[in-house]
Amino acid sequence: MKTLVGCALVMTLSLTGCGGGSDSGGDGRVAGPSFLFWSGNSSGETVIDANNEAFAFYSDSGCLYNFQTGRENTAFCLVPGTNVVTYGPFRGQVLNVRASTGACVAALIDENTANFADIAIDSFGREVVALTQLRPVLCGF
Repeated sequence: MKTLVGCALVMTLSLTGCGGGSDSGGDGRVAGPSFLFWSGNSSGETVIDANNEAFAFYSDSGCLYNFQTGRENTAFCLVPGTNVVTYGPFRGQVLNVRASTGACVAALIDENTANFADIAIDSFGREVVALTQLRPVLCGF
């Protein structure tokens, strides 16, 4: 059973900036977007939801990038200097969880229930968060 919330999520993880916005090769090409690297995440910058869909957070704004839509959501952002995410009334965290392969991956987790969150796209093209009954196994525990 899922409960829809017009918001976002993320659980505990230390974060550091990743990569720069300039080209180190000197050939004049501009590097692509710079996303936050999640320490301990075998997928580097990628954060998954309950359905294993990929997202990332920009290193400059801390806001969500949705790989499915190819867009940034400037209302779905990290609280500066934390792994806490807010999106309307929703609060979540980015945490490292154990994947079925045994690797640790960063995932979006509901702050209140500690369950996986699922980000879906509504008919207006907006991200909505569905809270699941799926409880992750955290890495290191």
